[in-house]
Amino acid sequence: MPTNFPWKKNFNNLGKKEGRKHRRADLSLPVEYRGNNPKSLRLGYTSNLSPNGVMVTLRERLRIGQKINLSIFLSLGKEVEAIRVNSRVVWVHGADKEGTFFSGMKFIDLSPEDREKLREFFEEY
Repeated sequence: MPTNFPWKKNFNNLGKKEGRKHRRADLSLPVEYRGNNPKSLRLGYTSNLSPNGVMVTLRERLRIGQKINLSIFLSLGKEVEAIRVNSRVVWVHGADKEGTFFSGMKFIDLSPEDREKLREFFEEY
């Protein structure tokens, strides 16, 4: 599991209307994924999270429409749990001055068990 990520939680925007079906929580949570090189496990972190999608910050540019298997690490009680979800890249913003890219991903396949973990995570905070 990644260890060098800040575990920042900011749920202040949960009550705000964004024109979205589901509200998003600003969260910095570690993620693992296989990107453009499927043999190489890559690391990144979330910028925000909702029950149906995530914005991630990564060191590589993904392609819109690309399917990515993500592992997102959540704290549930005293445990750290990983949810594994197949997702599709719906938008990408170019590199910032540190060379990171921002990608919006829609969850396309989330097991009932992992959906329950995500629900518990949002209820806990």
